[in-house]
Amino acid sequence: MKDKGNAAYQLTLLALSIYVLVVLFLDAFVVSNPQIRSVFQYIDLAVCLVFLADFFVNLFSARNKLGYLKWGWIDLLSSIPLVDPLRWGRISRIVRILRFLRSIKSTKVLLNQLQKSRYQSVTFAVILITFVTYTVCSALILEFESRADGAIQSAKNALWLSFLNIMNAKVAITQAQTTGGMIITVLLNKTGLLLFAYFNAMIFAWLIGRRINQRDSGVLGGV
Repeated sequence: MKDKGNAAYQLTLLALSIYVLVVLFLDAFVVSNPQIRSVFQYIDLAVCLVFLADFFVNLFSARNKLGYLKWGWIDLLSSIPLVDPLRWGRISRIVRILRFLRSIKSTKVLLNQLQKSRYQSVTFAVILITFVTYTVCSALILEFESRADGAIQSAKNALWLSFLNIMNAKVAITQAQTTGGMIITVLLNKTGLLLFAYFNAMIFAWLIGRRINQRDSGVLGGV
């Protein structure tokens, strides 16, 4: 069974799998605040959508669909959100991705593959870091503000406020009332600025590359 995607994509899925298992552990054994547990459920739902999309892409592109389903059914069941026993099936996804990475045989070859697809690798890394920062900060700001009887008392409010802060909306900057909440707000704002700066740089790089290709095509056409 061969999965779709290059090494950067598989590493991103591996990181998401580990992250969501950590969230599942915290939800089951550490966190008691029902609103923070709701944040974890929203995280699980978002990651499940990614896993489901990956499952169906692999299924439809597999030459032997029955052969893929021999092991892929575990991925399908573990991608169903909000069912605790099934979510532990994501360990099998980690094992499968590690097997894929082992097939690359060496760290040098892995690094070469990442180098060949460096734009994709950086993009996946930026998206992953943004997602983890957004979700972790949502849980933290809810923890800080709810303990101090601040304005943020629900999972939806925390997620929405964190989203506005990443978007650098001025209306969200003054919402946090605790010191911890203010620090989280600054972190989210800086993350949003870095995210916008990265995608602006990617757009400019694409435009410049297209301009250079057009110029080279014109030169070759005039020869």
